[in-house]
Amino acid sequence: MTDRDLAYARKQSSRAEITRWYFENEYYFGDFHGDANGLLRHGYDVHLHYANFGVRKIAIHLPAGLPFPKAVWSHYIAGELTWKQESKGKGGILTLEPIHESGELEEVWSPGEYLDEVVEIRTRLLAGDTRALYLLWLCAVLDNQSTSPDIIEPPVPGGLAECLGPFGPVMEFFGLDPVILLAAAEGAPPSPVQEDHQQCCDAWIDALSQPESKRLLRKLLAEDAAVVKSEMLAAIRVFAPNSGWPNVTLGRTIGELLERTVVLRAEQEAKEREKREAAARRKALKQERERQDRMKQMVNAPQKWLREADKLVDARGTQNYKAAAEILADLRDAVGGDEGAQITCRHAAHLAKKHPTLTHLKSSLRKRGLLQ
Repeated sequence: MTDRDLAYARKQSSRAEITRWYFENEYYFGDFHGDANGLLRHGYDVHLHYANFGVRKIAIHLPAGLPFPKAVWSHYIAGELTWKQESKGKGGILTLEPIHESGELEEVWSPGEYLDEVVEIRTRLLAGDTRALYLLWLCAVLDNQSTSPDIIEPPVPGGLAECLGPFGPVMEFFGLDPVILLAAAEGAPPSPVQEDHQQCCDAWIDALSQPESKRLLRKLLAEDAAVVKSEMLAAIRVFAPNSGWPNVTLGRTIGELLERTVVLRAEQEAKEREKREAAARRKALKQERERQDRMKQMVNAPQKWLREADKLVDARGTQNYKAAAEILADLRDAVGGDEGAQITCRHAAHLAKKHPTLTHLKSSLRKRGLLQ
């Protein structure tokens, strides 16, 4: 940001924390009355506004405009997702502000943590990745005001399932289940091969004249590098029309996507439950093997394990009492018969008498059948 931009930012609030990299303001009884879009036009790239009474908004400034033909981006700009062209130049602001009632979504305690994901969306937009547009469209149409099961989805970009990680936090911020991306990705083409994109770039570079190459190099050094790169990528798409992001029109409704999301979520949860159960079984088998090994040692040195139980009790703590009771129970089973029961029950009675106020200890011993 220039000094002039910074001066403009300081006029918007007397209490905000302001640097050349960020403008942050937190209110407890009030709201921001400055010009958020003006701040975006004066140097900042993204804006996030959260309020616990229902406001969840992101705005993205694109100085070179949307890097897609209008015939492409117009399919995704709808409802609470808007594009406002600036009066001068190609730039504009892409704003997503779904409507949610207070208390409808889970409260967010650290909204600033989502800024990196919003920056990632902007980066993908600048690179011509229509998956970011599809994500914003989903967040816009699935608010509590405009959701209709009959809304038809726009063209589905290739490689949508690959964005579950980077797009997931933003979807959760707006109250969406990220699994809907997997539902939407079914039937869509893969993401473009990087080698194909590089070939298009190489062909465009080879076609540049020497004066044009020098002009672009000067512009890259003098202006915002990300914006200049966006402009060059747009020029490559014009140069090679078939190099745009692949997509397919599937004509599904929001209702169909939501139904499929429920099925996929149930399948995921079943798989995760199976994994947890398998992990629990492996853990139980390991613990039992360790227990059997320990019990073999107990037969040869029972007094050692009685002292180990004493140490645990002396250390205090509910977990230590449980561990001491477990040692005595294993020792009883290892020695076996009346001898094992007499040794361990006598020692349990000794511990209870020695520590009469340790109710958790006595409870643990009773649960193991070591104390009357």
